[in-house]
Amino acid sequence: MYHSDLILKGIKADELMASQLEKALIGVKDQVLQQASKIGDGATRLVYYTSCFTDNYQDVCAKLKEEDLRFLDGIAEVVKRRDIIFRLVHIYFEGIFRFKTREQLSAINSGLLKAGVIISSNTLNNQTFIIGITTAVCLGIGFNSSIVAWTGKTAALTVTGLGLYGIVQQAADSAERLRLQAPMYYQALHMQRLEMMYFLVEPTFMKAQAFESDITNAIINMVK
Repeated sequence: MYHSDLILKGIKADELMASQLEKALIGVKDQVLQQASKIGDGATRLVYYTSCFTDNYQDVCAKLKEEDLRFLDGIAEVVKRRDIIFRLVHIYFEGIFRFKTREQLSAINSGLLKAGVIISSNTLNNQTFIIGITTAVCLGIGFNSSIVAWTGKTAALTVTGLGLYGIVQQAADSAERLRLQAPMYYQALHMQRLEMMYFLVEPTFMKAQAFESDITNAIINMVK
């Protein structure tokens, strides 16, 4: 899919899936000292990794390694399924609309129509409504512009281990924010090994106030 191709271009997944994360740890102390002022997030993560050289911080080291593996799992899903953005959004709406009544769905649909958001669905039931909303959001201007902007900013950084590690750190920070802000959505993503990919949609979710505002307004803000 369009989104996945852009994401893979930005992250350079072929290199990452091979052994880039392992290579990033070579000469870690020297790299941190030389590059810390140039690439913030990546250097910060490698500074964290220096704790692995001491006996007192093995829990920190274990957490970092787990995040790295989960990030690789997420990238593997991007490569395998090619519908990462759709899945992230679909899981979000599935958690919201799974148990809504027909009357509730109708009221939300009416609010969306008034705002010019048309959901393509012949029958108004939970599953078709979820798919219709997910499709509308993924085709909306908000997500497309967000992914394009992210790709342009990211592609230049991934040529170095620190740049790549900057992305992993951003993903880890984003996943932690989600865990605290929306634990049920976080758990749903975690079960599908996708929580480290949440950073791809976080800017749009935050702009739309997806975990705070009325769901109708959140959808409208995501689409437009």
